[in-house]
Amino acid sequence: MKEGLNIPQDAQRIAYLVAGYIRKTITEAEHDELDDWISASDHNLQLFEELTDEDNIAANLAWMDGVDSEASYKKLVERGAFKLQRKVRFNKVWLVAASILLLIAAFIFYKYTAKGKKPRDKEDTVQVIQPGSNKATLTLGDGTKVDLNGLRVGVIENPDNITIHKTDNGTLYYEENGKPGNFVQHTLSTPVGGQYKVTLPDGTNVWLNAASSLRYPSRFNDSERVVTLTGEAYFEVAKDAKKSFYVFVDDLAVEVHGTHFNVNGYIDEPSVVTTLLEGSVEVLKNESSKILSPGEQVTVRGNRFTVANADTAAVVAWKNKIFKFVNAPIDVVMRQVQRWYNAEVIYQDNVTGHFNATLDRSEPIEKLLHYLEATGQVHFKIKNDKIIIMK
Repeated sequence: MKEGLNIPQDAQRIAYLVAGYIRKTITEAEHDELDDWISASDHNLQLFEELTDEDNIAANLAWMDGVDSEASYKKLVERGAFKLQRKVRFNKVWLVAASILLLIAAFIFYKYTAKGKKPRDKEDTVQVIQPGSNKATLTLGDGTKVDLNGLRVGVIENPDNITIHKTDNGTLYYEENGKPGNFVQHTLSTPVGGQYKVTLPDGTNVWLNAASSLRYPSRFNDSERVVTLTGEAYFEVAKDAKKSFYVFVDDLAVEVHGTHFNVNGYIDEPSVVTTLLEGSVEVLKNESSKILSPGEQVTVRGNRFTVANADTAAVVAWKNKIFKFVNAPIDVVMRQVQRWYNAEVIYQDNVTGHFNATLDRSEPIEKLLHYLEATGQVHFKIKNDKIIIMK
């Protein structure tokens, strides 16, 4: 028996709810009940996706029609799968035509009992879109690239005479060892579907989101601390009154002395967004600048600065390994999905809705898409590593 599905007690009820979802006759309370069942396990989510996929519905009906329906249905009744109010004459035609509810319930039994598993050919195997994980590459001063994902925990050998540790939880940290060395540049890069944390030589902590890179010196000099970012990162800057800390994103700079803030500077985003959680930062570009207070966010598009109050929990949710969308347009949602799940997004229709959802980033993509579909504003189809967006 699979977790989250009680056979035979739940089959008829779940079949009723799924049938109502397909027919669009489900009530709000029933929708909540169905959501609870879907969220109970990845197994339930997978079953729901298969039952409601447009391409699968016809195939499932044909498959059910291809088995010995009368005998199989009688066996299900004997096992208590359905409570009948009166005797019914069974035949294959009646079973296919009478009720989608009956077919779904029978399909649930066949799919998840030892004798009823539907065989799947190799060419029909669906590729699962996996969530991201701790993955990154460290480029040393001489150009050597170190794959941190495949590296054992411990000290990383390097020619730059600096002690670098790799831990077992996706973290890199630098340790001043008192040895003389050059001020060479290192670069930490995460791929699509990767994230990583680094503690810089001054004690500053930086979390790198997917498809991002941070360039920084192996040792900071005596006057300032300068790093260069592409993509997105969250900073907890170590306080040092004698050395300002600068984050450069192209020709935009964020100046800090010791504070917590997030910078989103992906090249596929329409603007660079800096959000302050603690302390104070000044954002500068060309002749313009803006000093932020905690809870504020500045969006820079071209030379235009726009300041607003921020939902800081939503901004830094990624750092806490969560998706948190608050009234977010579909393109904003799907750019995050594309980076984290390494999936190609295809817009078949123009979807204009705004969405709210909170979900752990370790969850399968199907669960997030289900929550978005529950709004009735959008539908999705997964084809291998592609997510197709429809109205």
